[in-house]
Amino acid sequence: MINRVRKTLDRIIVAVCSIWLLAMVAMTCWQIISRYLLGVPSTYSEEFLRFSLVWVSMLTIAYVVGLRKHVRFTLFSDKASEKAQRYWQILIELAFLAFAVFILVQGGYHASSITMNQISPSLGLPMGYVYLALPIAGAVLALYSLLNCIQLFTGEMDPDEEANNA
Repeated sequence: MINRVRKTLDRIIVAVCSIWLLAMVAMTCWQIISRYLLGVPSTYSEEFLRFSLVWVSMLTIAYVVGLRKHVRFTLFSDKASEKAQRYWQILIELAFLAFAVFILVQGGYHASSITMNQISPSLGLPMGYVYLALPIAGAVLALYSLLNCIQLFTGEMDPDEEANNA
């Protein structure tokens, strides 16, 4: 069940980020064509790309944490017993969970709600939509951390292997 939820979530995140990245490449091409070939620079492409980079980055961070391929220092945990490594990894996942819930979800929701009245100059979008990347990525990150905790706790995942190999 947990692996099915993880694989479904992985597919959704990869599909969304891939399509979004493709749109960003197309928009970059349009920006170059409109500026250098047509002589009329696009007024909205730079803002779209900036906002899209925020969204893709936040979703990708959550995905990488879910795969447990984030940067980690294993100097001390490598020398510990397997049981100690498992508890250490659960503690790390709980720290990710706390960060996701209290900083990204709560803080991001607050930032998003107070900036909904600010309108972006080129696209005319409420800036709160840009900040919605924080609570949404935080919710995904929290879900991944919970899945990782469960798999570490039940022994379905070795402490030093990535989640996608489980």
